Amino acid sequence: MEILVKLPATPLRLVTFHLAQSSFAARSTARRHASTIASSGSSQDKRKAYSHTLLLPKTSMPLKHKRPPEEERKFRARSTDELYRRQVCARDPASAHGSSRQSPTAPSSYSMTGHLTPTDTSTWDIINRWKVLRGYKVNYVPGWDCHGLPIELKALETLSAGTSHTTLSPVTVRRIARKTARQAIEIQKSEMRELGIMANWDGPGGVYITMDNDYEIRQLKLFQAMVEKGYITHRLRPTYYSPSTRTALAEAELVYKDGHKSRSVYVAFPVTRGDMSPGLRAAYEATATELPLSLAIWTTTAWSLPGNSGVAVNASMSYCLAKSRHGLLVLAMDRLEAMTAAIGPLEVLSSVQGSDLVGTTYSHRFHPPSAASPRPSVFLSNHVTSDSGTGLVHSAPAHGYEDYESFAAAGILPSTLRCPIDDDGRFTEELVAWADPGVASLVGKSVLGDGIDAMISLLHQDGSLLAEELISHRYPCDWKTKQPIIIRATPQWFADVDAVKQPAMQSLDRVNFVPPQSRNRLEAFVQSRSEWCISRQRSWGVPIPALFDEAGKPLLNSESLSHIISVLESKGTDHWWTGPVSDFAPPNGVYTKGNDTLDVWFDSGSSWTLLNRVADVYLEGSDQHRGWFQSSLLTHLTAAPTAPYKNLITHGFIMDENGQKMSKSAGNGLSPMEVVNGTETSPGYGADTLRIWAASVDYTRDVTFGPSAITHAAESLRKLRSACRFLLANSGRVVTTSAEFSLMDRHVLASLASLERTVADAYDSFAFNKVIHSLTTFTSTLSTTYFDMIKDSLYCDRADSPNRLGIVATLQTTLASITRMLAPIAPHLAEELYEHGGGSEPSVFLTGWAQAESTNDSRPAELLLTLRSATPALLAPRRLKTPAEAQLWLWGDGCGPLRDHATALLSRVLGVSEVHLEPPSEACAESTCRTAHGVVSMAIAPARLQKCPRCWKHASHREDELCPRCAAVV
Repeated sequence: MEILVKLPATPLRLVTFHLAQSSFAARSTARRHASTIASSGSSQDKRKAYSHTLLLPKTSMPLKHKRPPEEERKFRARSTDELYRRQVCARDPASAHGSSRQSPTAPSSYSMTGHLTPTDTSTWDIINRWKVLRGYKVNYVPGWDCHGLPIELKALETLSAGTSHTTLSPVTVRRIARKTARQAIEIQKSEMRELGIMANWDGPGGVYITMDNDYEIRQLKLFQAMVEKGYITHRLRPTYYSPSTRTALAEAELVYKDGHKSRSVYVAFPVTRGDMSPGLRAAYEATATELPLSLAIWTTTAWSLPGNSGVAVNASMSYCLAKSRHGLLVLAMDRLEAMTAAIGPLEVLSSVQGSDLVGTTYSHRFHPPSAASPRPSVFLSNHVTSDSGTGLVHSAPAHGYEDYESFAAAGILPSTLRCPIDDDGRFTEELVAWADPGVASLVGKSVLGDGIDAMISLLHQDGSLLAEELISHRYPCDWKTKQPIIIRATPQWFADVDAVKQPAMQSLDRVNFVPPQSRNRLEAFVQSRSEWCISRQRSWGVPIPALFDEAGKPLLNSESLSHIISVLESKGTDHWWTGPVSDFAPPNGVYTKGNDTLDVWFDSGSSWTLLNRVADVYLEGSDQHRGWFQSSLLTHLTAAPTAPYKNLITHGFIMDENGQKMSKSAGNGLSPMEVVNGTETSPGYGADTLRIWAASVDYTRDVTFGPSAITHAAESLRKLRSACRFLLANSGRVVTTSAEFSLMDRHVLASLASLERTVADAYDSFAFNKVIHSLTTFTSTLSTTYFDMIKDSLYCDRADSPNRLGIVATLQTTLASITRMLAPIAPHLAEELYEHGGGSEPSVFLTGWAQAESTNDSRPAELLLTLRSATPALLAPRRLKTPAEAQLWLWGDGCGPLRDHATALLSRVLGVSEVHLEPPSEACAESTCRTAHGVVSMAIAPARLQKCPRCWKHASHREDELCPRCAAVV
């Protein structure tokens, strides 16, 4: 039946009770009550005499499952696909939570732990489930990032050895890449279901895939909007370039490798008297020598010397003309000691200010005096320091961003950038045209390999090599191949970041960052960036629909894009490579199609176009401040002066238990599916264990993951399950409408209300580890204190005892609340508890969130708990084994809050036979306990009453006789 029970200091709650009177001998504390009054007969007969009179726990829910993955699958559909559809269809659009946006997963990643827990999928699902539980309508659309090198390289691995994208047609590359991506998506979709991720996996619009035509057209229309606003330009500029993958890279696609070895060189650029600036000539004449003069430069990239077009100096630095075995050298005065160690003895003959060196011209092996103008010259740049090198910086605008910007700022940027390096990173024949036939030995050699040896050999032969050093330093590498990159001037498409930088910074002021310090990282990346190279020289991507006329000038405007996009929308983006140029070009002109594709970060950064509103949450790793977080922000500002997200959550990365980054190549990778389903040598823990671990760590930092971490999470889940099972087994159906809530019942309900507030705040602030910590602490306290206090009344009181009904109501309310609080993190366990508890809704998530309020005075209960913990220390002197064998005296100023409560209640809470609120009349073992209410004196003595054979309490007046309570029940 259903009865309305008034919980003290809480709102009215509807509580349904179930009567359970059948035997359940699962716990030793329950079994001890099955004793007998009989003084004769066997021990076994005595134990059975009263077992049928006890109200022992009963539930069909097992304490643990032999095969957790199989049991979880019973609740999978109702808590994932079906739940998502129900909450979308059943709820008013006005309750919409908004949208949570997940970075599109790369299908090539499969299920390495770093991609799925805790930092991505599990955390997303916890956020979404919490909102559904709170009654919101959630729009969660997971996606797959399919374009770019990761998929293309994996697809090429399926072909015969020696096959590369350079030997295949673009359409062939795209076909095999698309097939590879589709296969991987289905695998990952299945894995995410196994992890219990709530989404509309197979329904229309349930997921998005960046290689679908609809998504690609959205992306191209966004690109068109940026073109119309003047944000897109095409020009020759130095860009990061990866010879290993033959494409330009954005800064976000670099990883830096420590310990990279480079052969650095000190080189002399000769200066004739006629090429000297007035200031340098005066300093030279002051030396009173006729020694040849050279500018001393140092570089770690000897391969870039053919591109040298100038030497940068600092206007405020002091330079010297020093005599050496190589003649007179110009170098910074502050670098004299370091240079002496590098090239030998130096003698300063005169000095000159950096500003007085400007105007000096010079020659070098790759720009001899006979070469065409303009000649390389000395110019000023603020980026020059005396921290390393010579104080004179070799500058090649085709091979360095700072060099390019410095030349542009000085107004001396050459009209043609010297860049004799091809797409494979090898020197070209162009070198020979600049210099002499002797440099032909460089042609065809790798600038990162044998070309370095050949270059240094040439420098040694012509006498310009001053010294060579092998250095170890930090060097940028391709993020996928991990091979070194170079900076190379190539014609590329750029998005103007400066145009949106100010509104970008302003929009971030309205974003909540988790953790707060991640704001600084994203803002720093935005501030330091002036442009974004958005073009890539690969086939697997969204084409940049630019046409080029006979002079090589690009045609890219609103009109051309509208026409081309309409064609690609109808025929698919493959048609850019298969269709004739006439399908795209305007009449009366000769054009060719460009071969570049859009940066994959433009792909993922366009995902906001699927939404009708700003997303509530974006969540990804710390590397995405320069990737997806930033690209989404920059592209969104094309449409609106706001960020595309309200909350931006940054997670750390997953390390093994030795603190090393997880990777398959290192042999320390652990797949989520291995944790969930097990392997030949390890058990399957199920998804809830993995999710418990994911929620228990501080995901905003790097976290360790391995067998011991999973074992700990499994133990945490076991304890939660055990506590909930006790609640479930003792929440039975009763036949009375009266219930009385004791002091400890009210304390538990008040603590529960406080826990609900703490958990709600933690979920709202995305602090899921606080949820787990609070829940495990609360249930542990319940198990060790409250459960032990109430077992006697639960098992031995009358079924309709008001005191017992209050306990049952407390247990049922606690179970319902804990089930809801645990549900977003461990949905399978929550659904199992809800089903065994007779829930009427299709899912526990549809029951809503009912947070209680409580103004209960907790002081008496807290005092009793303090005294309860102090009682066991008094037993040993009296040779008593348990508090049940003792009677207890309490007196003193601190006892004030206890005087309004019956001693029978106090004895139940303290676990003793009797409690006397007065000093003992005879000498007893005494102690004092300092409490928040004052000092309480305590004394203990053996119980004066006998042990009841039914309840085992020392409450009987005669041996082998039922106590008054048990006698009345029986």
